[in-house]
Amino acid sequence: MATSDFEPAATFQGSRSGKEYKMGSEGLGYYPTGPAPPAAAAAAAADSAVASLPPPPPPPSAAAAANASAVAKTTGSGDGIDPKERWHWKERDLRDFINDWLTACMVTHNGGLLFENERFQARTTIIRGDFGDEGAAFLNWRKGKCFATYTFGVRFEYQGAVKMDGRVIGQSKGVVWLRDVGNFDDDEADANRPLDITGTWQHPPQGQQPGQTPLREPEPYEVQLKEAMIEFSPEPVRARIRQLRKALDVLAEQGDKSLPKAEDVVAAMLEESGEAGAIAVATEEARIQADAAVKAEEYVEGLRRKHRHDRHVAALEDPTLATVSLSYCDLRPADIGELVDALKKNPVATTLDLNANNHVDDAALQPLLLALANGAMPELKVLNLQGTGASVVSRNMCKGLKMMRKAIEVRFDEE
Repeated sequence: MATSDFEPAATFQGSRSGKEYKMGSEGLGYYPTGPAPPAAAAAAAADSAVASLPPPPPPPSAAAAANASAVAKTTGSGDGIDPKERWHWKERDLRDFINDWLTACMVTHNGGLLFENERFQARTTIIRGDFGDEGAAFLNWRKGKCFATYTFGVRFEYQGAVKMDGRVIGQSKGVVWLRDVGNFDDDEADANRPLDITGTWQHPPQGQQPGQTPLREPEPYEVQLKEAMIEFSPEPVRARIRQLRKALDVLAEQGDKSLPKAEDVVAAMLEESGEAGAIAVATEEARIQADAAVKAEEYVEGLRRKHRHDRHVAALEDPTLATVSLSYCDLRPADIGELVDALKKNPVATTLDLNANNHVDDAALQPLLLALANGAMPELKVLNLQGTGASVVSRNMCKGLKMMRKAIEVRFDEE
């Protein structure tokens, strides 16, 4: 074959008349069609075609051996059986049980009460186990034995009140964290478990990054309640965590793969410890005392209303009084509504004296000030609120009143 008849081409470039694209004796390209090439050229072309083929796959026996070796490395043996199956190792997730137990024992039971005394009261409102990225809780069965393994934290929100003379003067909320509760803990660890307690003002609001200056300073009662939580809450919280760990130990001792309800476990624990009965008795005693207190207040209030001061009775019954003097009449908020209705019928009074009625607070004064703003007692010149429970709230309302009725002089205690 003449060399000029061959056209080298690294890739197929379409059909050409009288030629075919193939690997031949002179390489890859277009060769003229015609009689078969000489034997030597044909042999060379065959050798080139064989050389271009991919290497053959390994024998099946070698692939199987490699796969068996990989399985043996992952399972610890060459038979492909998972270690848990080999050793009859089963496990049951306990996270839901722990969360349900915490809710039943520390939120539902006794209204979530943590502690209460003459000055403070605090309750748990929301609680959950904190398992994070590495926390876990399992009930394990292996070689005929059952045991619990766990590591987690507990996070709950508290809400409380600060009291003075039996009255609530402030309420606050916050968060408590317990970390690293583990199955290897002992009684000493339970007794000294640290609590991380923070108030709501210490948590950055939405849109504010941690570490930035807070948007507000805490109120004094918020700080007081947090300090009370630091003092009074660790003991009852640690006791509950100890009870939870014992409940998990009991589950392992029983070895029952069908877990009981956490609520039933808590109820049985409280019944056995006598706590449920003690709370029931205390609740009933508190109810009886509350009922007795209400009846006593009603009796005293009845006596007070029955023996009202003569000047109080006159203010209610005589619409012609020019001076309505109610100083030292021991007025109460419950008296103000009836008094306002009577004073609306008095068109001649020029003075209303409420001096030294310290139970008359802002809420009690509000209907009186609204009535005056709407034209009641049109001749009124002096309104004496000295010695009452009027605060800056009433002072601000009276500023608006004097803008509407410039002739009225309102007297307050000196600041």
